[in-house]
Amino acid sequence: MTPVERIVRRYGLVALITIAAVTLVACGSGESDAPLERVIDNARVFTVDDLRAAGMKASKQYDVSELPGGVDAWYGFIRDDTGPKDVEVRFYASHADAVALGAALADEASGDDALVDEETATWVVGVKDRVRLSSGGTADLAAWSGQRRPNYADFVIFGNLVLLCQGDEPEQSVVLCHELITALVTP
Repeated sequence: MTPVERIVRRYGLVALITIAAVTLVACGSGESDAPLERVIDNARVFTVDDLRAAGMKASKQYDVSELPGGVDAWYGFIRDDTGPKDVEVRFYASHADAVALGAALADEASGDDALVDEETATWVVGVKDRVRLSSGGTADLAAWSGQRRPNYADFVIFGNLVLLCQGDEPEQSVVLCHELITALVTP
């Protein structure tokens, strides 16, 4: 065997072992790449007291007289690893009502194309809480661009709740909503 063949064989074997080890670690990590659910049926009827017990600081109650099917709504925040994050929670009589009456309005209030102006939003109560100033693209807090952006990138329906959670990307919002859901169902 020539010296070149030995080098190729040795490095080929090292590469094969490395690929096998990475594959085993990735497959055995227990983590799933499956997206988190956005609509989760739960028969329990939650209240704002349940959210407070789960760690949400409910700071502002909204008037729901013009929220179709809504029985209550609150604005507040929860803390995650990076600090406080805004959450808007809309309560319905049941999961079926939350899906049928709340999904379209939550979709309208979240995402890059959210309707967050009083002139365009269907339900205008709390519309000012659904926007925030965006960063100028750096981690420096003094670098605010002055541009307004939707506060909620996505939402999750859990039982009788429609949860709008702060995030720059839909995945961030859904993960934050799931953190609140986990706190709700964990004794």
